[in-house]
Amino acid sequence: MTTTLMSYQAVTRNITQSLARTAAQPAVAANTAYFEKNIAKVKTLDDFMKDDRLYRYAVDAFGLGEMAYAKAFMRKVLEGGVSDPNSFANKLSDKRYREFAAAFDFAAEQTETSYFQANIAKVKTVTAFTSESASRMFDYAIEAFGLESIVDTPKEKAALTEALHVGSKTPLRFDDPAIDTRFRAFLEAFDFAGKGLKTTADRAMMQQTVDRHNSVVRADQTKVTVEKFTRQQMELDAGASNESVRLALYFQRKAPDITDPFQIMADPALLKVVQTALGLPKEVGAIDLDQQAEIYKKRIDFADFKDPVKLQAFISRFTALADAQNGSSVAASAVSILVGPPTAAGVSMDVLFSIQNLRLGGL
Repeated sequence: MTTTLMSYQAVTRNITQSLARTAAQPAVAANTAYFEKNIAKVKTLDDFMKDDRLYRYAVDAFGLGEMAYAKAFMRKVLEGGVSDPNSFANKLSDKRYREFAAAFDFAAEQTETSYFQANIAKVKTVTAFTSESASRMFDYAIEAFGLESIVDTPKEKAALTEALHVGSKTPLRFDDPAIDTRFRAFLEAFDFAGKGLKTTADRAMMQQTVDRHNSVVRADQTKVTVEKFTRQQMELDAGASNESVRLALYFQRKAPDITDPFQIMADPALLKVVQTALGLPKEVGAIDLDQQAEIYKKRIDFADFKDPVKLQAFISRFTALADAQNGSSVAASAVSILVGPPTAAGVSMDVLFSIQNLRLGGL
């Protein structure tokens, strides 16, 4: 009989190949192709929310598929972004919401774009453009052209400033063809050497910068979301015959970011793994929240989850105890704890919602 640990190791032994096989599945490939094609068209949060297939791919990628129906709630998560410590997403104990809001931070994106559009025409010279007082606009432009890597140091920024003074005739070149091409486009857009004071008044060229910035943001969102969606699907497939394998894979991915017990208590899957590994009865989920938190604080050093060896030991313990609980059968229910009702993990719906309304670290 194949144990949970053996099945888990079969997936993780070569995680790259496992993910590649998942990505190649027809249904996964089709959904990913749709997302990649249509996320590029998104300009606003409204655009994102109204395309249900696009939206659902994203929420599934961040492990929030069970909340896809709650669009008003999810809109509130996204509207506040993550810049404000008191935003809705930041107040929720479950970090999945913060990760989702950070990846699709339309509020921050629109704020920066509006600032650039409202102020860039006031910048008339290279010196003004690269000065500290204009850093917000300069950084926006650099990001739009994907040139962050060439202005990492004061010396590099000085070299770029000199290139802007000289314009297209600058001798500055880059070995990487892609970077050099983007650099040439940047010099064309901000052609102070050729256009002088009229450079930033060129609305068409400044709009191209905004469009480039939007494309860069969407490309970043695509990369992160597709990777997460593929991983989620791989875990789902792994759990088709043994739910504990899926839980182990999920825990491996999420555990290094756990810093307090409320994160565990707010996530039914994490809670199931921890309760099983610690030999705790599911009835623990019915006691006072602070008392639950103390139990986990006393029995877990969260720093251990950042150590691959110690994390693996914890997962091995979970898989062994999970198999013991399941007796001779390693086949799990088709209803996964990751998407099923929270009560399956030993915590009531009322308790879950109470935890979700906690700030990280407690009340």
